[in-house]
Amino acid sequence: MKESKILIVSGDVSGDLHGSRLIQALKKAKPEVHVFAAGGPMMRAAGADMVASLERLSVMGFTEILSKLPAFYNLMQKLKRFMQCEQPQLVIAIDFPGFNLRLCKEAKKLGIPVLYYIAPQIWAWGRNRINLMARVVDKVAVVFPFELGIYRERGLDASFVGHPLLESSVVNGEKSVVREKLGLSADLPLVSLFPGSRIHEVRRLLPSMLESALLLAQRRRVELAVSAATSVSESEFERITRRFCLPVRVLRGVSSELLYVSNAAIVASGSATLEAAIVGTPMVIVYRVSPLSWFIARRLVALEYIGMVNIVAGKKIVSEYLQNDIEPSKISDELDELIFNEQKRSQVMAGLAAVKESLGGPGASEKVASIALSMLPS
Repeated sequence: MKESKILIVSGDVSGDLHGSRLIQALKKAKPEVHVFAAGGPMMRAAGADMVASLERLSVMGFTEILSKLPAFYNLMQKLKRFMQCEQPQLVIAIDFPGFNLRLCKEAKKLGIPVLYYIAPQIWAWGRNRINLMARVVDKVAVVFPFELGIYRERGLDASFVGHPLLESSVVNGEKSVVREKLGLSADLPLVSLFPGSRIHEVRRLLPSMLESALLLAQRRRVELAVSAATSVSESEFERITRRFCLPVRVLRGVSSELLYVSNAAIVASGSATLEAAIVGTPMVIVYRVSPLSWFIARRLVALEYIGMVNIVAGKKIVSEYLQNDIEPSKISDELDELIFNEQKRSQVMAGLAAVKESLGGPGASEKVASIALSMLPS
């Protein structure tokens, strides 16, 4: 019997996490399946044979992509050669649409079925992408309930599987115990800073986050911690944090636990905002890209909000500060309200709970694994 081969391709830290959980689910359901991957260290640790590492290719913003184009081209050529030689029975694309949609086209040319997991956010921009997807993607696993109708209306075989963060963001135990485990105070209000998983995000956002936290710390007794993505070097965080005269803990690889015990957070727009909603942590969303990327985005993105919690809710649940509107004094005041104003805090937490409820239940990885295995030849 022919060996079952699956190629999974993801392109950032969150995709690496979701890919690793999918690999575990695939191997649990069908231990003999051979999984190849282009991704990061978590997919490798889950047991995939790595075709390529994408750890240095994760970017956000239109102009930021330009410097990576030669590397993306070389990666595409490598994956094309792999598919031609190994002939996997299925390709699973995870998010990363700028690259993965092109990969899907190449897989289609070779007659390889494609499953797209965490589909492109065509409801935000690039709606013409859905026409391409209809031609080159066989099945779509969507993670937001409102996406299901959008894809099905255009004839795609789409399934709502729930959001995978409902699996990976689970934290149990008393908060005081978790704080002690993280080396944090048991009683001081805790403000955590989540500047993103890409180095340019950290450089653009962390200084403003720290300035906001410093203003709050000057009038309130609070503890401060930074969530340091493993994809960014420790020296980068040290270089930025030492410019500020305030005690701040830098913690790596414990984002869910840190959010769980935080009284409030400043979070870079991205999947961490949903993670905060899932664990029930009030937040302020910030984001900044290059001026040219922002100019282009404002003309392409047809959304009132950019934070996923606000998009999912269909209204403003938490405040967003973007580009030149990132004002530390305003963010500091907002954090003060989220921590010490019970009415404001309760209102925000109720909104976050509603967002979590709309994301479905846990088990996304198992559901996607079931869809994937059903697409393999019998």
